[in-house]
Amino acid sequence: MSAEDARPALPQGTDGTSREEPEAPAAGGEPPEGDIGFADPDDGDFEEAAAEFDAAAAEFALHGGEFAGPPFAGRPFGGQPQSVIFAPGANINNGSVHGGQRVENGGAATGTGTGGRRVEAHEGPISAIEILDAKAGFAEPDWFPEALAELDSRLLFLTGGPGTGRRTAALNLLSRHSGGSMSLRAVDGDMNLASWRPGHRGTRGYLVDGLLPDYPLKPGMVRHLQSLLSTADARMVVVLPDAPELVRRLSRDLHVTPVRCAPPPARAVFDARFKDAVPDPSERARRLAALEPGLLDELLAPELVPAQVAELVAAVAAAEDGGPDLADIQKRLSFLAEGEVPDLLAQLRDDADGLAFLLATCVFEGLDHRVVREEAERLLALADGRLSSVLPEGADDSGEDGRRVRERKPRPNPEFVFRRSLDELLRSVRAERSAREIHSNSGYTYAVEAVRFTRHRQAEAVLRHVWREYGHLSGLLTEWMADLRNEQELTEPVGRVMGRAAGWGGGRRALQHIRTLAESNRRTSRTIAAYALGMAAEDPVLAREVKYRLSLWSAQQSWQVRSTVAYTCGADFGAARPEVAMRLLRNVPRGLSDEHERTVDRAVRDALRDLFASGSQATVFRHLAEWADGEGTLGDVALRTFPRLLQNTSWCQEQLVDDGEYAPQIIDLVHRTLNDEELFAATCNAVLWWCRMATWGDLPRTAVETLLTALAADVRHGVFRLFVTIDRADAPDLAGLSIVRDALNTWRHGEPPRHPANGSTHLNGSTS
Repeated sequence: MSAEDARPALPQGTDGTSREEPEAPAAGGEPPEGDIGFADPDDGDFEEAAAEFDAAAAEFALHGGEFAGPPFAGRPFGGQPQSVIFAPGANINNGSVHGGQRVENGGAATGTGTGGRRVEAHEGPISAIEILDAKAGFAEPDWFPEALAELDSRLLFLTGGPGTGRRTAALNLLSRHSGGSMSLRAVDGDMNLASWRPGHRGTRGYLVDGLLPDYPLKPGMVRHLQSLLSTADARMVVVLPDAPELVRRLSRDLHVTPVRCAPPPARAVFDARFKDAVPDPSERARRLAALEPGLLDELLAPELVPAQVAELVAAVAAAEDGGPDLADIQKRLSFLAEGEVPDLLAQLRDDADGLAFLLATCVFEGLDHRVVREEAERLLALADGRLSSVLPEGADDSGEDGRRVRERKPRPNPEFVFRRSLDELLRSVRAERSAREIHSNSGYTYAVEAVRFTRHRQAEAVLRHVWREYGHLSGLLTEWMADLRNEQELTEPVGRVMGRAAGWGGGRRALQHIRTLAESNRRTSRTIAAYALGMAAEDPVLAREVKYRLSLWSAQQSWQVRSTVAYTCGADFGAARPEVAMRLLRNVPRGLSDEHERTVDRAVRDALRDLFASGSQATVFRHLAEWADGEGTLGDVALRTFPRLLQNTSWCQEQLVDDGEYAPQIIDLVHRTLNDEELFAATCNAVLWWCRMATWGDLPRTAVETLLTALAADVRHGVFRLFVTIDRADAPDLAGLSIVRDALNTWRHGEPPRHPANGSTHLNGSTS
């Protein structure tokens, strides 16, 4: 396996592990980094993966039934039994514990892609978690009954400013009007609603978050849209910005009355959210009584929007047992940060060290202080005086050879190790070092003392201010952030900053700095570009350009931009728009002709697995099954990806047990990959893992028995090899073992099969 063909440092879905891909060294470039991940089941390194299984199984976590480590990779079943603890979302101590502890699984505070940060759906099903979050602590505004009545017409236009709770209100309107249904879908803002059709059975509500002006609606189109929604027994809410001209145009041209989303009083929002955060009335009263009289009313200014009130609620609810210290809370509220940025920069104007540390903390807030300090030093060195307000004194002379010579007077030594203490730097930028935290990754735990600003969201406020106000700084920041080590705790926060910067700059070249990264030979830069594109696409205006660029790049010859497209589809952008991601991925692969194309192929298959794990199983599998039915590159990609999808056991098993829509295709693809010499080992190991894990639950056991029964009905050479492997496994309680042995006896001796006492359900309802 080539260095460049290893894994990219993009999120791996729900397991929270990072995937490091060694950097391919360019001429005179940096040396490659080692791959620290487990061997993939389709890499052929099964013996090596089997040796790692004991260590992995001893510390694995089960997330809602999903194994967080590699699938079983050839470990003999006759080995020592493993102890397994089911504890979704929990941390387990196997021994005595004294004193307080804090453990975070997943590494950096920024999270790992879709696993650490909730992604709002912009296209496709809206998750139940997002709907429940919107309903929790919702303060019904005065206009809510009017909007409910307007939604009787099946179509509602809702306008409001950022942070006013438009999306939250829209989800509550749709949920309330559909009797609490969780079957809601998002429609992307650049969809032409004149040609849109509600084509998903059972969906009761559609949310359009930001409608772009490219496809203006006409009165007849609105009536037709209402008719389609009525036929589907569904409703639609279109969320729009609070633009007076837009509202007038809608009222004048479409004869509809948009409802303005004016947030409820800040106190009402606080009471509703505080009641949800602290359900016990006596505890709520105790916490409020601990506040200095009048200070809460002072903070709950009328101009606060719900998003800012929610931050205040979180601060009060998370206070220690002694009661919240409002002075400390005031230091942390983000909505007070914007006005303080100019003063903060003025204090640091003549302090190059402080400015570098401020910018490093803005980008890497939440990481260990050593990481922040290292990146600040790297920025200071890269700046080469550009962060110093005063140049050294000296006279410029021209030498005999025509070159300019600067005679410099002595200046402070930048290599002086006692130049600035960490505490002094922290005070200068108004940050603090958090208490020691224990983080873990797939292989070990480590301690972190994270640097965080005392003011929430100060990082964004500072970066937005300097990006807009100091034009020459953006080039320095881009150069600094693009030259990172390939570590996910660094690349993800940098990518998000670069994505936000697209909105801070604007104009026709808003994505130019991201394009430069996407075209880079460095995998790290392309990974940053993928995160940046996902963040930029959260802006409805930029989302259109992001999709346009990705569509162009997916068809280009450049392997760099095509791999960037795949990385982007596997991260937040794809999780929010799975249909768009699958259409883009269709154009990306070009076979395995050389090392670069193998890199692209790996990126595509990783993206498919990440999309599948992020909750878009039906969408991914539908497209994958379609690809597998064809020939050529796409068919090959689909078959080589399928064994990796079997690792996401819950969805596949539910399809088999419930005789779901895709159950026959799952059986067919298992057959095909078992019969493929190159793919047999990967599929065999995935099925073996199913059999081993099925001993712990009725649904997994039923799924395994259903799968093996269906395979036994057509014992071709691949199925025979699988059954022989299962039969030779020294594990008498292995799920489905009796089905396997019956099938082998029938094949070898012509004996009639002995069916399990409970019966095994065939697909399409028949029983054996």
